Amino acid sequence: MPRNRGQRRAVGLRRASAAGVAALLCALSLPAAELRVSGLGVMADHRTTRTLGRLLHPERAATVDAGAIEDAALILFSQLSDDGYLNATLTAHLTLAGGAQADYPLDATLEHPLPRPLAAEKVVLRIRAGRRFTLREVTFAGLESLRAAEARAFFVGESALIPVASERIYSPGRLQRAVANLQEALRQRGRAEATVEPSRVQVDPATGAARVGVTVREGPEWWVAALQLDVAGEPRPPALLAEQRTGREWTELWRQDTTTAIRRWYYQRGHPDVQVALTAEAAPPEANRRAVTVVAHIRPGAAVRLGAVRFVGNARTRESVLRRLVRAVPGGPLDPIPLDDGAARLGRLGVFANITLRQDPPDGPVRDAVYQLTEGRREEVDLLFGWGSYDELRGGVEWKHYNLFGRANTDDLKLVQSIKSTQLNYTYTVPELFGTAVDGSARLFGLRRQELSFVRTEYGANVALLWPLRGLGANLTTGYSFQRLRSTSNELATSPTDLSQTNVASVEVGLVRDRRDNPLAPHRGYKVAVQLTEASRRLGGQVDYQQLTLSGSYHRPIGRGHWIHVGFTHGVVTTMGALGDAQLPVNVRFFPGGDGSIRGYRSGEAAPRAPDGQFVGAKAFLQLNLELEQALTSKWTVVAFGDALGTAVRLADYPFDERLYTVGLGLRYQTLIGPIRLEYGYNLNPRPRDPSGTLLLSIGFPF
Repeated sequence: MPRNRGQRRAVGLRRASAAGVAALLCALSLPAAELRVSGLGVMADHRTTRTLGRLLHPERAATVDAGAIEDAALILFSQLSDDGYLNATLTAHLTLAGGAQADYPLDATLEHPLPRPLAAEKVVLRIRAGRRFTLREVTFAGLESLRAAEARAFFVGESALIPVASERIYSPGRLQRAVANLQEALRQRGRAEATVEPSRVQVDPATGAARVGVTVREGPEWWVAALQLDVAGEPRPPALLAEQRTGREWTELWRQDTTTAIRRWYYQRGHPDVQVALTAEAAPPEANRRAVTVVAHIRPGAAVRLGAVRFVGNARTRESVLRRLVRAVPGGPLDPIPLDDGAARLGRLGVFANITLRQDPPDGPVRDAVYQLTEGRREEVDLLFGWGSYDELRGGVEWKHYNLFGRANTDDLKLVQSIKSTQLNYTYTVPELFGTAVDGSARLFGLRRQELSFVRTEYGANVALLWPLRGLGANLTTGYSFQRLRSTSNELATSPTDLSQTNVASVEVGLVRDRRDNPLAPHRGYKVAVQLTEASRRLGGQVDYQQLTLSGSYHRPIGRGHWIHVGFTHGVVTTMGALGDAQLPVNVRFFPGGDGSIRGYRSGEAAPRAPDGQFVGAKAFLQLNLELEQALTSKWTVVAFGDALGTAVRLADYPFDERLYTVGLGLRYQTLIGPIRLEYGYNLNPRPRDPSGTLLLSIGFPF
């Protein structure tokens, strides 16, 4: 291989993004051969070997040539450089056809390419990563619109108490990306002339420490003083459309929103080919601001009517199901927005791997809307795993079927077994019921759980409707349940009066509004929920009671790498029927405590106690959780928390007559399924027989 060819390839790879490298891995056509990578660590060696091994298909060839080996080496150098190993070396240990062995050192520029021709039966790429370079210091000059801590996060991530090297990696590529991201952030704040460049880069090869100085020139703030509409044809949008968009910062987001608003206006009138281009003229700066006059050049295009709506590729899905979800009227103006909404509704069915929408023909006064569908998987089996300090190990299996009977219906069979409980659920779901936005479901369920003072057994059936309330950004659930409740091995103080077994028929109404940024590990936003259950003999059961549960959580960052979390839960159960309080089932009383409640107690251990120490289920409780979370690294956080619980056995003492308080510390590790939590809660006012504190290990956010 000529030297200049290798140098060109190396430069190209060093500049490639992570997505580009991944695309190259998929695109290279390497012949099959045995490949192994060493020097990165056991797990990293295995992952990298497996990735490169996908390119070497043993069933197709027994040797690999020099070009393929060099391409694999360049990929490794690119990855090593991006991970901060700027002085890595690599040696290719080759077992050639015929059995001879040879070692060849390679570098990122391929200064010394491999000899040609070459055929290797086995390739071992031995890496010496060397010292990892880390960014120790970033300083800014000229920064005004952002705080230095916010700007620094583009270079080293969130603020953390422990500056781990793997989270402060320095490489030229990472530095350029950080500079570009900071510049874009400033321009999104109306600083259209902002420039960011590294003015000082000091790298110590001996220690791997890098110190960077960044010069920022923000320029004046641009704001939209006027929006003019230059329309080449008819119709013409009203002046109000332009007037509503003035007085704002001139940013890329403003340009996108304005272009979208104009397009939407024309789409609704059947002009799907409308073209919109924005030009801006900025006045001289005054008081560090520049007024911008924006001209929207609009070409409406011809008016188009919608012909037919067609579906292609739905081999197993009934067309009648699909047509209910596409709310576009053939013969009317061709508005792409309802057609795109139809594609989104089809996607929510969960039965298509891919959906594309096209117009046929692509031009002309009348066009069909054609949905090209690729049907997805028919079934899926998942293994489940979890841990809780009370239930301890949890494991199970979930078996799902998709697109049953060609109607996009699904069913879900879930079996979960823990040390303390067995749970079985079967759910059948009909999405977009009768062509509406409402989902319907039917569920069979069973539960047997060993509580602290009794064995809980519940089984029955439920039918429910899920109503999306888009105006409120919430979901409403309504349903009917019939279930058999039993309590055995009862050691509760209320056992002589509470029912040990009964049939319960009830209607339920629930409302949830979730505005958290991440339900598995929230750092911003809030969630509120209310659940009301009315059980009555008139519905087919044997008891009357009413149960209300209110809950909410609030999450907010305070600085970078610090968050505050607040949780609130309130529950009350009443008995307004003829049987009264004496016939209330044990199962519907409240038994607080555990990793999602007051954390100085195990599950159920914070329930009220009788004078003899036996537990009594509460008829009302009020719970407050407060957390301060601090990032240690990008994965590890430490939490200080305080939990308060009030309970009442009688409604006469509502909302509570007993108070418990817990403070504690916790350590969390963030995973794809939520944080793994190790927390110790210390009880400030334990009752007789209560623990002084409890160590809890669990998975998932507490509230």
